[in-house]
Amino acid sequence: MNGLLHNKNFSLLFTARLITNIGDSMYYVAAMWLVYKLGGSAFYSGLAGFLTLIPRTFQFTVGPILDRYSIQKLLITTQLFQALILSLIPLAYLSGRLSVTLILIVMPIVSFLSQFSYPAENALIPHILKKEQRVQANSAMAIAYQGTESVFNAVGGALVALIGAIAIYTADIITFSVAVVLFSMLSLSSVRRPERNTTIHQQIQTYFSDLKEGFHIVFHSVIGRMIISGQVTNFALGALTASLPSYADLLGGSWIYGLMLAGMAVGSLVGAMCAGFFEKVAVGKMLMIGYLIGFCLWISAALIPNSLARILLFSASLIPLGCNNVINSTVMQNLVPKELLARVMSVVASIATCMMPLGALTGGTLSALFGPNMIFTFSSFGFLFYSVYVALTPVLRTIPAVGKVKPESYGFSAVTSVSEETYSNET
Repeated sequence: MNGLLHNKNFSLLFTARLITNIGDSMYYVAAMWLVYKLGGSAFYSGLAGFLTLIPRTFQFTVGPILDRYSIQKLLITTQLFQALILSLIPLAYLSGRLSVTLILIVMPIVSFLSQFSYPAENALIPHILKKEQRVQANSAMAIAYQGTESVFNAVGGALVALIGAIAIYTADIITFSVAVVLFSMLSLSSVRRPERNTTIHQQIQTYFSDLKEGFHIVFHSVIGRMIISGQVTNFALGALTASLPSYADLLGGSWIYGLMLAGMAVGSLVGAMCAGFFEKVAVGKMLMIGYLIGFCLWISAALIPNSLARILLFSASLIPLGCNNVINSTVMQNLVPKELLARVMSVVASIATCMMPLGALTGGTLSALFGPNMIFTFSSFGFLFYSVYVALTPVLRTIPAVGKVKPESYGFSAVTSVSEETYSNET
């Protein structure tokens, strides 16, 4: 990790993600809890989850833009707009016009703008780091994401009870402003896009051509099989996310909600931290065994009566998910040519999460009808499905260790994500 932080660009990228995720972790707790309380029903938290997640399914639209325009400028612009839009909530509160409708309008807009961040950051990693550093870098970025969630989801739950949700919105606005400064300090001469003197019509044609190419690569390669296997799992996670405020309310209130979200982040964080230890383990075996273990832990959490043990077991069930997310991202970065990586990763993100909004809407509705306990229990079967699907799919079951994955074995060029000649290693 020390070696990575000596790279100026990675250090700035890592710090920006760390800071924005601190604000976002608290904001998410505040927003979902505020919607649940103002609406007075789990249906509204389900609707909020649906509206927040639905922009992720359109993340594929940002890929061609990232591949052809300045990533740095796009990161700065989207962070600024998120800060401005979020400021509507505190202003509405001060003027006495805050409503659940306004929050439900703001949440999907902010969520859509955030869709630029993660594929942009993932696309930058192969440009600024060597191939052998990418597992460690992806692990570090996941730690920055899930580590802040693990701490500040819990903190956010406590702060909602102590100082209110509006103050947390203000804190998130500040973190976006800090991120703008950090992104402006990046030195990305090796990632600059060439200037184009083209008409609007030509740019639109190029955009849709790039978009089509991204979908073609995903659907005609092993990558498509990798993400299809996660659809049921993501539906289950979406249902869980929507029902969690109601579930936590039964167990004790907003601080329990914060602890449950923190437990999810801690599990994913531990998995991400452990990913480096599994670089030499066959990916197919990890997927099968890991998700089976995750299912067993989750279903045990649903059945055990003790609340603390329930949170701990549930948190542990997310460890395989965190580990495999890091490994899978590295596999894709090593397979896909660098000039196509942003559009492919954005298509992957869109397809991988397209079932989550539907799951959130379904989970919120069923939670209001039948209670959140049922949703929590049945959501665990998403992990079991994943394990069985991989076991029954030879191309997934036989994926070797990440370092042994050869692009040509899966229909890609042997020249993968980056030329090993040039890196932005400013110190």
